[in-house]
Amino acid sequence: MTHDGTQHAPLHRDDLVAGLHARGVCYLAPTPHGDERPLTDDELVGGLAQSDNARLRFSLAALFLLHPEVAARAADLLPSLPPPAGLELRKQYLAAMYLQRLWRTRLQAQFGPTAAIPERFTAAAESPVGVQLPAPDEMHGKLGLRTLCESSPYNDWSSYEQVVELLCNQPCGGPVV
Repeated sequence: MTHDGTQHAPLHRDDLVAGLHARGVCYLAPTPHGDERPLTDDELVGGLAQSDNARLRFSLAALFLLHPEVAARAADLLPSLPPPAGLELRKQYLAAMYLQRLWRTRLQAQFGPTAAIPERFTAAAESPVGVQLPAPDEMHGKLGLRTLCESSPYNDWSSYEQVVELLCNQPCGGPVV
């Protein structure tokens, strides 16, 4: 949704993937051809949160892990998103916040130090699962991620492990440190 309240057309998968590649998340295909529409950070985050493709939605966690400054905008974007996309944005934000603590050593070795993703959306009223979630540093994020994943009918735990694996082993190597 734009600032004047009108709806955006859904973004094309190729544009979203190219936006991710431009920000160092390059494990999703297709490889950009260069004719994709450039996206602002807000457009990319909103488009990923609204995608009907689970891999694109989960790539939000990867984007937030590489770019905590983009994650910091999440709360500001919520009012412009439809409720299901807002729920997805909060879920992926929380996953990235917990994954960052859980995989801190590996992520820093691979990509260098980044700012900590601030604690947000853990209060029951803001949580995408409707319950109070653990603090990000409790058990190095493992307890929070487990609580978040157990609320899903799918095996989100393995999906988030895959996000870290794909991010650390992607062909482009991520952002230059």
